[in-house]
Amino acid sequence: MKILSLLYTLGFMTLTISNAHAVDPWKGTTNSPPYEAGVLSGMSLYGTDTNWTVLGTGAYLLVPHGWAADIDNRVWIEGELGPTFFSKSGTSQTGMQWSTHLRWDFSYDEEWTFYGLGGFGGFKLPSSYGGSFTFHPRFGVGVEFQTKAVMMLRAELSHELIALGVAVNF
Repeated sequence: MKILSLLYTLGFMTLTISNAHAVDPWKGTTNSPPYEAGVLSGMSLYGTDTNWTVLGTGAYLLVPHGWAADIDNRVWIEGELGPTFFSKSGTSQTGMQWSTHLRWDFSYDEEWTFYGLGGFGGFKLPSSYGGSFTFHPRFGVGVEFQTKAVMMLRAELSHELIALGVAVNF
């Protein structure tokens, strides 16, 4: 009886889920609130060391309808800042990781947005690494998935960061 109930429920859900999209992929006109805040967490890379990092993110919508005609795109200026936990010779120390970049979003549909980013990033290293402030170019890619709630799920990959997180527009 439980199996039949489960099959009936799954069948009903399959019939009621719609894959219809309002427009063709990449062709929508997404209207986004001008601010975005979130958090990313994952693996940070410094030289040959891998460290765990937690970054707070904040973005402002610079170009609401993007630079490319005929596709759904937007341009944001974004900052990321947070602690990075270094481990060297059996001791742990905390440094800071930062990034300031432009993020160019390309909306595939109502749920998926893919982006590229380019700008500058770096670290404020702990004393076991010399305590210096590093600065380097930063380029990467990412994806955002709009959930049914206000929150978006986010993943980002660059030469010094592999992270997952959440974001909210307001």
